[in-house]
Amino acid sequence: MLLIDNLLKNRRERGDHPYLLHEGRTVTFAEFDRLTNRAAHALRTLGVVKGDRVTLGLGNSVEWLVAAFAALKAGAILNPVNPTLGAGELSYVIDHAEPRVLVTAAGNTGNITAAEMKRPAATRLAAFGDVPGAERLDDLLATSSDEAVPVQVGPEDGSTLLYTSGTTGKPKGVLFTHGRTGGSGTFFIAGMGITADDTILTAGPLFHGNSWAGAAVAQQIGCTFAFVRGFSASEFWPLAHRTNATVFFTLGTILAILLAQQESELERTSKLRVVLGLGSAPIRDRVKERFRIPHIVECFGSTDAGVVTLEPLDAAPRAGSAGPAIPGVALHILDDEGREVGVRGVGEIAVESPYRMAAYFHDEEQTRLALKGDWFLTGDLGYLDEDGWLYFVDRKRDVIRRGGENISSVLVEKALREHPLVTDVAVVGIRHDVLGQEVKAFVVVREPVSEEELRAFAAARLAKFQVPTLWEFRDSLPKTPTQRVEKYKLRGDGGSTRPLLG
Repeated sequence: MLLIDNLLKNRRERGDHPYLLHEGRTVTFAEFDRLTNRAAHALRTLGVVKGDRVTLGLGNSVEWLVAAFAALKAGAILNPVNPTLGAGELSYVIDHAEPRVLVTAAGNTGNITAAEMKRPAATRLAAFGDVPGAERLDDLLATSSDEAVPVQVGPEDGSTLLYTSGTTGKPKGVLFTHGRTGGSGTFFIAGMGITADDTILTAGPLFHGNSWAGAAVAQQIGCTFAFVRGFSASEFWPLAHRTNATVFFTLGTILAILLAQQESELERTSKLRVVLGLGSAPIRDRVKERFRIPHIVECFGSTDAGVVTLEPLDAAPRAGSAGPAIPGVALHILDDEGREVGVRGVGEIAVESPYRMAAYFHDEEQTRLALKGDWFLTGDLGYLDEDGWLYFVDRKRDVIRRGGENISSVLVEKALREHPLVTDVAVVGIRHDVLGQEVKAFVVVREPVSEEELRAFAAARLAKFQVPTLWEFRDSLPKTPTQRVEKYKLRGDGGSTRPLLG
């Protein structure tokens, strides 16, 4: 069943059940289906036809989800963007996507309406509320039909166009089809034991795959999806109680922020029983113990590979692993010549999956380089254990080659994060005329700490050749809106091989 087919099914079978809980507003499945039908008709009135792109540039809201599912119903390709990106990056993405309609909203347009923002001449601006120069979607919805639009979409039709986070430079447009969109969500349902009686909560932006997955899974199983305009650590536990949340889709950084807050009774008495916490492994035990949540699970995936693995609820976690491949997905580990390596042999992770991207949009060359037949080459290094559990080692381009030794930046980062005063760290390779590359650590600390102390701390946990010789203390690290470190900026900023003291 395609993701959009669930909307009519839930309208018929669970019409009065709450689908959305947002900032005091409740939207049932029946109301949501009617709203998305109206919005789909409105998009067609604006000239959208099957295959056109519809870009969403607005903050978390009911309208965001209405417009998103309406675009899919209209046969358009949904292109969500972060409206707070710089005008230059937004202009690049929108120019590349060439949307028929760019949707925003009064009060949270971000840089969508900035004077320096550029968009294709054929792109029409539409908004919820009053936005100068935009056509009012509210007026169009008021006169649109509640019935489904007469558009047929199939598994091979384009559905979503997502842009990579740009951690290595210009973002790439990742195109999915309806047959691929949301397909892996069924394995979150089975793997996390999600039922129609659950409430899935997320605190991240809807343009991020983690939060969008929560909305999609709720449609697939017919349960409630709760979300907020923006994350607030002080308001999180009252929110969890108010929404009766039982499942939480989030990132490890959010969980770390919650751990840093003062303890409260509310955090120990919520109904949360399972958390999908991407990047939460280092703090998993602390989260489970302090918040009394039975299950914290990890998965491995990416914008272009889709969801690849998921830790089983009934199996003990394995250090460094995000679990085995989900059903329907096969993993291959390849050497530099494209040959499969044996158990625990490190190589590039290749994914054979019906849920991976269909292509890079308007980029045949990058598509050709990324696909090896039906296999998608992730650009990540890892290995499989005897049971097929996947272990991520590093981004292929982030492996540091120092004097003939290969060093995983992730391994070094993990070791340094164990220091009680380190709050964030990124490790990169810096060019060295003799060794090829030298290891440099960019460190954020909560209290002053010396380079010598951190070097000794690392030396007690790492091989001598893995210990950083270059150090730089910073107030923060450059990150994408989804909190991934932009290492290419650090390489550009940190070209010197002279140690810098904090």
